[in-house]
Amino acid sequence: MYEFAGRFNREELFIKEFNYWILMLKPVPVTIGSCIILLKRKCSSLSEVTIDEMNEFPQVCGFFERKCKLLYGAVKFNYHVNMMKEDFVHFHAIPRYDKEMSRHGIKWTDKEWPLGVKMYKTEVSEEILQSIKYDFLGKEKE
Repeated sequence: MYEFAGRFNREELFIKEFNYWILMLKPVPVTIGSCIILLKRKCSSLSEVTIDEMNEFPQVCGFFERKCKLLYGAVKFNYHVNMMKEDFVHFHAIPRYDKEMSRHGIKWTDKEWPLGVKMYKTEVSEEILQSIKYDFLGKEKE
């Protein structure tokens, strides 16, 4: 897929490809539906992202936000560009929830609602990640 993407180079978490970005599930979610929005080329600084790439970014966010609202009832969204461990442009896209929900056998709680999220981790199995992926893709788990 994208050799430079390190721990995010996981085809099984891929959701949707755009011209300049890909949307994939975050391997260790913060809240249900947490994703990574990854620039499709090696680029180590946000200041190096092109105008065309940034012009497409709202389309990616729109797709992500619509899915999280429809599937899980997300009410807000946080986007983080930390780039502390990885040296490539990517956003952590975190849907936010004002109430607890049960989905895929797990009780999901947005532990820091209504404050900004601190990127805590919700450990889930690969099977749960695949179930969330199939939610996004609009199909039943194979």
